[in-house]
Amino acid sequence: MTDIPPSSSSSPEEPASPAPPKKGMSTGVKVAIGCGVLVVVVVVGIVIASIAGGMFLRRKAQEWSGDIEGQAETSAVIDRLETDYPFSPPADGVVGPARAERFLAVTDLAWRKIEPEWDDLEERGREIGDRGGEASVGDVIAGVRGLTHARTAIAEALDEHEMPVSEYVWVGFALTRAYRALEESGRSPQGIDRAVPQANLDLAARYRDELLEISGGGPTPGKSSVLGLAMTLER
Repeated sequence: MTDIPPSSSSSPEEPASPAPPKKGMSTGVKVAIGCGVLVVVVVVGIVIASIAGGMFLRRKAQEWSGDIEGQAETSAVIDRLETDYPFSPPADGVVGPARAERFLAVTDLAWRKIEPEWDDLEERGREIGDRGGEASVGDVIAGVRGLTHARTAIAEALDEHEMPVSEYVWVGFALTRAYRALEESGRSPQGIDRAVPQANLDLAARYRDELLEISGGGPTPGKSSVLGLAMTLER
């Protein structure tokens, strides 16, 4: 993950770039990790196929190899974007309107590509939980394809908007931190977190509805998975 400069101790007027939260995981991160576990199951399934000689699993293993090749192409896109559009977090921690709009555009485009498979993956996840974590072959196939298609969709969206994943993830954390600061300001005796730049708070207020979804709320909480899955693409 991209390193973010530590906070300055000089004064509240010089906020530092926001760092990702160290405690807890977003829904997107948990989903990404869950899909990663399914990848391990896939490897086991391929080994079983080679030993047992089952035609069904052999055929599926061949399909999975195609997904692996697709991920190599996805990684090449991510590496190229980091080279062509190098990013370093600004010292003042301010996102800026243009960067915020690109972040939201990437998120919306990626989510439109991911959403059709998402309901099925969520339902399968609940069923796996009900079975005590036991995944069927169909669950494995759906999980791996969901993960690979989602990562490819995010890479394509980043490429279309010429945004490296390091910048996307940094902006996501900066804006969601500002959004949380706004939401918590009325409940905190200290008021709004003064470590968050005012410019970011203004952006969070402007895009409050969009950031609610990206934070896992609103009518499409699954959209929060885009930021979580983007983290799996970081070098």
